[in-house]
Amino acid sequence: MERGQKILLARTPKKWQPRRLSMKCVLLVEDNDDDAWMTKLACQRTGIPHSLHIVTDGDAAVDYLSGSGAYADRAAHPLPDLVFLDIKLPKRNGHEVLEWIRGQHAFENLPVVMLTSSAEPKDVSRAYSLGVTSYLRKMSEPAQFGQAVRVILKYWLELNITSI
Repeated sequence: MERGQKILLARTPKKWQPRRLSMKCVLLVEDNDDDAWMTKLACQRTGIPHSLHIVTDGDAAVDYLSGSGAYADRAAHPLPDLVFLDIKLPKRNGHEVLEWIRGQHAFENLPVVMLTSSAEPKDVSRAYSLGVTSYLRKMSEPAQFGQAVRVILKYWLELNITSI
């Protein structure tokens, strides 16, 4: 068994068979080093097993999700189970990335959480009209931010049942 994999017993008609489950993956799309560090620390402190992959602009997010260019190796860059997406990004903003994600049939159910400093009603409204799963404003209080990240990871990576 490879490191980071879990074993789940799956029932077959005659007996239980082991089935491997990969570690869940989170993609963080964030261009601010301090915010990326704070989010990474919050994710680590949750104690919820996952791998965190970080890209720093909107075009890189699309490349990562589409598996193109530097992100073609899916073993090194697995498809995410959850995306944290900032709005104010270079090259392609978060709304444009979200619109691209929701335009891809393969990602229609991918949970995308806007993680941004903007509380502007137009930004919130646009995100929801484009199909964001949740909108979370970045908090300056580390403990409160860490608790919010823990709740999101707990729900989307452990509790929520997705189609198989």
